[in-house]
Amino acid sequence: MSFRGDRDKDTICAVSTPHGVGGISVIRVSGPVTLAIVSKVASFLPEHPESHRVYFGNLSTVNGVEIDEVLVTYFKNGKSFTGEEVIEISCHGSPLICQTILNQLIQLGARAADRGEFTYRAFMNGKLDLVQAESVLSLIESQSQQAAKLALRQLKGSLSHKLEQIEDDMTWILAHAEASIDFSTEGIDVVDNTIVIQRLKKIEATLKELVGTFRVGRLLKDGFRIVLTGLPNVGKSSLLNLFLEDERAIVTDIPGTTRDVIHGDTSFEGMKFTFVDTAGLRDEATDLVERIGIQRSYEAQNESDVVFFVFDVEKGLSSEELQILESLDPQKTFILANKTDRIGGQKPLETVEKAIKNSKFFQKIHDPEAFFTRRVFFVSALDKKVRSDVLKELVKEFADLQMENTVLVSNARHYENLQRALENTQRSQAVVDQGMGSEFLALELKESLIAIHETLGKRFDDQIMDRVFKEFCIGK
Repeated sequence: MSFRGDRDKDTICAVSTPHGVGGISVIRVSGPVTLAIVSKVASFLPEHPESHRVYFGNLSTVNGVEIDEVLVTYFKNGKSFTGEEVIEISCHGSPLICQTILNQLIQLGARAADRGEFTYRAFMNGKLDLVQAESVLSLIESQSQQAAKLALRQLKGSLSHKLEQIEDDMTWILAHAEASIDFSTEGIDVVDNTIVIQRLKKIEATLKELVGTFRVGRLLKDGFRIVLTGLPNVGKSSLLNLFLEDERAIVTDIPGTTRDVIHGDTSFEGMKFTFVDTAGLRDEATDLVERIGIQRSYEAQNESDVVFFVFDVEKGLSSEELQILESLDPQKTFILANKTDRIGGQKPLETVEKAIKNSKFFQKIHDPEAFFTRRVFFVSALDKKVRSDVLKELVKEFADLQMENTVLVSNARHYENLQRALENTQRSQAVVDQGMGSEFLALELKESLIAIHETLGKRFDDQIMDRVFKEFCIGK
């Protein structure tokens, strides 16, 4: 639904707290006649309330029937989240009370808010740019400490400020390029090409840095997706239960027990982890359901951020397992030699270690010794320490995630726009290098600037607005 047009001038209302029974609920009202409407049901409000002050009293219907004891907070026009006159009514957390209050407000001239309409109005009134507006949703939906910290940094403007610096540099180059076009008939160069190239290289370096942070930013926002893979009956389901600290998967000694993909979420050191247990990989599966499960296992591997390859250390690595291991990407693979509780002595472990190091998989690795030290674990699903040992090492691989002041890109829309800006900036450099003239430079660089403006929301259309605000809940 479109927010634009006369609807932007409506006074809107909605419950801003989660729906259901609770200690309190908050109803937000925003628009040009907010105070006039609310005063009719909250007669205890003064004629000229003080901004950011809370008032206590009884809320009543227009007929004088008491609804609830409430706290009413008034925000003056220009000093609220939306930039409009806003009142927040804190009532007891009963859905019936909330609906009664909303019915009264609507009867008096307010309109029920659309999804994300409060944040949309904050954006349209210049209280937030589009990156910050999106970070509001990210903060609400964050499922880990790191995701919440990242969203809060973006809400405070860390990414926006970086993009505005890029915008300033692009605008400077474009201004001089346009001036050069104006004076081209007189043979005057407004700025030396060396300076233009220096500025373009600075822009390119910043864009490359931002684009390069997307994988890390997405992991911070959405968490790690980890797939456990391997042959049937090697203990994948037992390890899933261990990592999730919950008996999520059925565990038996019968090969092929897990037939479908099983998901479960957990957190560790402020990070979210989604574990995926998959059907055991085996060629001789004849059951249709199991074959479908195996196909889904391969699909899950391709979609994962990390693969935990699991095998039975008691049986050693079979030729089939070595083939599976060889097919995996070393960049995202950890090896878990499971069931160490069933073997005695060091010799079986040494045999397995030799088999791993002699595998074709290891030949693809740049630093095999470092990989073996950090990514190969001899484990038992009966040992609860395994969970922290493995996840701690995984988090170490992304130590830069813990950097509090790092500017990261975590939104796919931002990534797409910045990638487009980077490509046009690189073409702009090629234009200058080839001496093609200021007209061609301006043409390419304007496309880069448009991508930055679309990211910040300085240039937008209905499609961009729908993409951003359709995910919001009503009341935010």
